[in-house]
Amino acid sequence: MKKIKEEDKIEIPQLFVLFSMALTRDVVDYEYDGLNIGRNIFTINYIGYRKECTMGELCNYLNIQPSTATRQIDKLVDKWKVLNRNFSDKDRRNVLLTLSTKGLKIYKHHIELQQKFIHSLFVRFSPNEVNTLVNIMKEITKYDLKALVD
Repeated sequence: MKKIKEEDKIEIPQLFVLFSMALTRDVVDYEYDGLNIGRNIFTINYIGYRKECTMGELCNYLNIQPSTATRQIDKLVDKWKVLNRNFSDKDRRNVLLTLSTKGLKIYKHHIELQQKFIHSLFVRFSPNEVNTLVNIMKEITKYDLKALVD
């Protein structure tokens, strides 16, 4: 492992926070077709990316309690009709979550907005710098960051 300079030990975490804030600051106000999606977009994006997931996987990803996830999923399934809740063919105790047609439209719309935002950032960098950043991001996402600090 490479040694990190003392000044970088302070600056790197601050830069991560600022970068995260830049990527997510508009999430709170995110609306689609009259629905104030807000932070629910994290759930929609995760399920859209995975195609399907269990409640347990969603709780782990969002770092929330099952009761919180259940309330959130109930609203997304029953009220907004954004998600589908199905039982696993392999184990009926497992509930599988997938995007509904409406949920898929929201997911695709949000991805388009993210792509425009990211593109506006990346045009400022050389292809080599973008490649380096992408590789770093891939490495970071391999780790369970919560487990690293516990």
